[in-house]
Amino acid sequence: MTDEDQDWLDALGGRPATGPNGAAINEAQRLREFIRRNVHAPGVAVPEQDARREAQLLERARHEGLIDPLRLAKRRRRRLTAIGGVAALAASVAGVTLALFLHGRPQTEHVRGTREHVVRIVAADPTALKMQILDELRAAGVRATGYDQLGVEGIDADLPEPVPPRVRDVLTRHHLSVPSNGVLRIEIAAPSKP
Repeated sequence: MTDEDQDWLDALGGRPATGPNGAAINEAQRLREFIRRNVHAPGVAVPEQDARREAQLLERARHEGLIDPLRLAKRRRRRLTAIGGVAALAASVAGVTLALFLHGRPQTEHVRGTREHVVRIVAADPTALKMQILDELRAAGVRATGYDQLGVEGIDADLPEPVPPRVRDVLTRHHLSVPSNGVLRIEIAAPSKP
């Protein structure tokens, strides 16, 4: 459809047509006015919607080559494909969000021991918990190192004296007490299988 056609249709539909096609706009406005005068003439009844008349007009437009059914079908398929793609994307985002929400934090079961001042933790995913605690300690300003020794994940950290509130918050969040000597040693293992 050309800009002139669009301007003509806008003017005929009563929408503001501001394009450079003054002749087309003027013609459409005159046609609109003529239709309005005749439709509202006394004794002329025109229903607001006439399905039969619409079908006749569509058939005539197809017959005269103004509407190409194949192009309309392709447009409809593209629109449905796009809608399906958006729906699939939304479902994927929802699924990933739900998975992260449900499985984002590893389930932990804390088991403490006092041998050599090492805190022992049993966790479903020891590596993930180790990385999480390391990240949180480092974000709080603690120099912490992680290690893996014979299937046991570990963390060693020297805590500042006095222990800042941000570091205490990290320890509290993981149910850990502040070590008396300032040396934090954690071992994280997977639950033993029965």
